[in-house]
Amino acid sequence: MKTPRKIGLFGFGTVGKGFYENLKKHPHLPAIISKVCVKRLDLPRIGHELYFTNDPEELLSDPELDIIVELIDDAEAAKIFVEKALLAGKHVISANKKMIGESLKEVSHWHYSFNHHFLYEAAVGGGIPIVHSVDGFFRDQEITEIRGILNGSSNYILTQMQLNQWDFDKALKEAQSKGFAERNPILDVSGIDASYKLSILAYHAFGEVPSMKSFEIESIESVTKEDIKKAKSKGRKIKLVATLKKSDQEIICTVKPETIGPNDELYSVDFENNAISVETLISGRHVFVGKGAGALPTGSAVLEDLKRLLDGYSYQVSKRVKTVS
Repeated sequence: MKTPRKIGLFGFGTVGKGFYENLKKHPHLPAIISKVCVKRLDLPRIGHELYFTNDPEELLSDPELDIIVELIDDAEAAKIFVEKALLAGKHVISANKKMIGESLKEVSHWHYSFNHHFLYEAAVGGGIPIVHSVDGFFRDQEITEIRGILNGSSNYILTQMQLNQWDFDKALKEAQSKGFAERNPILDVSGIDASYKLSILAYHAFGEVPSMKSFEIESIESVTKEDIKKAKSKGRKIKLVATLKKSDQEIICTVKPETIGPNDELYSVDFENNAISVETLISGRHVFVGKGAGALPTGSAVLEDLKRLLDGYSYQVSKRVKTVS
């Protein structure tokens, strides 16, 4: 067996624990978590014997750590850690869609400037391998549209409103109790979380960094029980739909509640599930469906990125630019 690659892990919350649990189930992988950086050392951490620190430099300056996995909820700190790790010659995996979505120009620079790789499958579709698919399988095809449900939290809320006639606040509390929505759910319910993911997909689909100022974004907070009831009476559902398309050299991005019928591929995608439809000129439409929220689905996406790193994989956005041109 190869000498294990040593991992420095930032964050041990929901996703961090999910990644840790998934990695334990794959003892054949030549990689181990060597150090974990957390904000608080006083919290009880039961069931493992990991080394914890609250000093980021213990990970960033450790020459024995080959890979940094960044799974914190602080976008500003995450950006600092990722860039420092790449500068230190380490591979990096992240799940921070806010940091990546707001910093795509820097991300593009990192991809072009560093020999070490930066992967972030878990930042977009939870357990759906959409970034890898757009970057790999669809790399030599012209993508005309990407459309889908990109936020498991808001989809769970709308599903409960639909099935149980709950109002928004009750459905939100249920989503939070299940771990699908954050304590501060504003990014999820406002559509901003989905817009970050749409921005990342635009970068990989078109080789361009879109301006998020041009996005059309609407919250699900305005959806009422009456709206749900009216849609249901017509055999329809309300979903938070993210749409990305390129027309006349302009990238159009929208995230808003839509009333859809049974013939729509998103109609039967309920609870915390996500669905993403990719339309191409050559092979037509492809629909991906999977868990979009929760520790294990997101942790599994981080694990898949780790496997790709161990195999020497890196993103091919530069080739996408050439193909589109």
